[in-house]
Amino acid sequence: MRLPARLSGLLLVLGTSGAVLFGQELSGGGLATKPQSITRIEAIAPQTTEAAPQPLGYEDEVSCFGYIGPLQDQFVAEVIGAENVAEQTDFTDHNLLYLDGGYDRGIKVGDEFWLVTPGDEVFHPITGASMGRFYQYRGRAKVVCIEGRTATVRVTLACTDIPMGSFLKAYEPVPIPLGRRLPSNQICDPASGKPHGRIVMTRDGIFAIGTGTDVVIDLGMAEGLQPGDQLSIFRYASGSDYGLRPQGSYWMYSPPPPGVSIPRTYLGDLAILYVGDRWAAARVIDSSRLIEIGDQIEVK
Repeated sequence: MRLPARLSGLLLVLGTSGAVLFGQELSGGGLATKPQSITRIEAIAPQTTEAAPQPLGYEDEVSCFGYIGPLQDQFVAEVIGAENVAEQTDFTDHNLLYLDGGYDRGIKVGDEFWLVTPGDEVFHPITGASMGRFYQYRGRAKVVCIEGRTATVRVTLACTDIPMGSFLKAYEPVPIPLGRRLPSNQICDPASGKPHGRIVMTRDGIFAIGTGTDVVIDLGMAEGLQPGDQLSIFRYASGSDYGLRPQGSYWMYSPPPPGVSIPRTYLGDLAILYVGDRWAAARVIDSSRLIEIGDQIEVK
């Protein structure tokens, strides 16, 4: 079968072009052009999730932990009643709570608040000095209606049971910090020379600290800390007159006396979740040994 003349010509041109291109590639003759250098994108940015910043904590750790404040902190209002007060002593998601303040406190419909309860006074494990009082986040609530001297809020998040007498504190979103994991310190690694301090308390009174434990440290904005910063955890462990000792309900670490020089024992790493003036909430992101209240920390 004969092809139409126009189609035959087109195939002839394509065939000739293909032959020329093929000849250029194989022969390297005068028609050949210099090959271009191509950089694969994998060489610029490895296509792995490990190369990207990762969350250094979880939602409940920034929304359901707490903070260190004055011994007598000031609050917007107090929970003095509830829709289900005849059936419940503690409250949870979607419950309606009644406050002792309304328009007279500047509260508006749609305002959102932390629900807070005061905890124990916090004492530094080494110096014994008071650091203030720990206040626990119980959850969050939003104002649904308001009167002159009272208001109704609905619980939008319950971290745990919310008792009568809980206080309301203005809500500020706390983002989960992102960061790339830094290498853990190894034996014989020198000090970084950056701010260092201590672990002073743990979430829920946990005394056996390991990976995933939330802690409070005695460094904060005054030392330049920011959410996402990573710190190494270590101790100078030796001798019988110092080291780990029982103190109250905790096993606590006591440092060696002045003049005693001991290599560091590295215990793990922690990441800062959120920061106060002279304290910060952090999460232990790696541990190689049991960590205790009073163990030392240093910014990487």
